Amino acid sequence: MSSGSSAPDTRRHRKVALLRGINVGKGGRIAMRDLRSCTEAAGGTAVTTVLATGNVLVTDPRPVSELRAALEAAYAERFGYGAVVQVVTLDSLSAAVAAYPFDTLEEHHDYVVFSDDPVVTTRVTQAMRAAIEGAALEAGAEAINGETDAAGHASDLAVAGTEAVAEGPGCVYWRVAKGSTLSSDAAKVLDRRDNKRHLTTRNVRTLTRILAAG
Repeated sequence: MSSGSSAPDTRRHRKVALLRGINVGKGGRIAMRDLRSCTEAAGGTAVTTVLATGNVLVTDPRPVSELRAALEAAYAERFGYGAVVQVVTLDSLSAAVAAYPFDTLEEHHDYVVFSDDPVVTTRVTQAMRAAIEGAALEAGAEAINGETDAAGHASDLAVAGTEAVAEGPGCVYWRVAKGSTLSSDAAKVLDRRDNKRHLTTRNVRTLTRILAAG
């Protein structure tokens, strides 16, 4: 088979594993070379890592759920890593980034919060919307709902001041001022125990770098 005919098949099997909470502060230290070798030992090929925060590009024909289970078991055995590993196809990650609905503002973060459960995605979006609207009312700001998304379709956007949230494909979009990522009322929704184990957050700039390395 020629290299040209195999390229689409390779792209179809290209996936991204997103680990949560590694190499942040003094805990959860994992060297990227060890993470790559462990991923290869679990059956992945063409393994690449991006930055040191647990972003793994891997080619693997197994379904997302099967690869996720294999990687979680491998990482737990090798590193004692007990958190959820989010696995998405490279194409779905690209689509999520392309659909980001908010303008990028100075001194703000643009986040994509990946979710492994549609029910959790909707629940988190609604709770974050309520938190943003509540904070806006307390501050006397205006909350705006029912805007349009990046494609011009009706969407459940919530904007208060400059903080904003919307539901996306398998994710929640969130724009928040720098310095407020951990302290905003919307952020507290992500940290709830019943939500946290289903979610992994990445900055859009990080995701753009992953796509460039894909």
